[in-house]
Amino acid sequence: MSVRRLAAVFEEVEPISDPPALRLAFRPTGPRAPEERVEDRADLDAALSLESAMGIGKVLRLLRAARLVAPRDASVLLGDPERAAALLSRALGTAVMLDVRTRATVRFTAWTDQGVESIPDVADVMEDASGFLVRRRGHRLPVRIPRDQVVRQQTRTERWLEVVSIERPE
Repeated sequence: MSVRRLAAVFEEVEPISDPPALRLAFRPTGPRAPEERVEDRADLDAALSLESAMGIGKVLRLLRAARLVAPRDASVLLGDPERAAALLSRALGTAVMLDVRTRATVRFTAWTDQGVESIPDVADVMEDASGFLVRRRGHRLPVRIPRDQVVRQQTRTERWLEVVSIERPE
């Protein structure tokens, strides 16, 4: 998938406690900017992992773009989203350049006599007289839903922009 550059303004930061993370929101600017906000997540789990290292990287890049001093040891922000949000709240309104990638996932939802069954990360859905066979991505076992139990069904594609990189505009 191709990556495109997008001028934006850092608009909102919200701490999430379980699991520790930040929700980041950007308002695209410019003549060909998408109308919806770009929302991203910065994982800050206390256990150092690839996701939490990428989350700390996003926090540090936003601080750098706002020309704010970052903590000497950025690992103190791991497991402490409130502290990271307090630091980033001073960067609100900062103009940034985002590298974004369009992402999508397919979700199959079936309303049955027993309730609602929602299946994420669908590769495809095969339908026959006996029911629906939902194959999922990632080598997971398929799910079979008998047709006589299904009251209504829906296949929906969810699309969003994933933030790949954050920089200060030149």
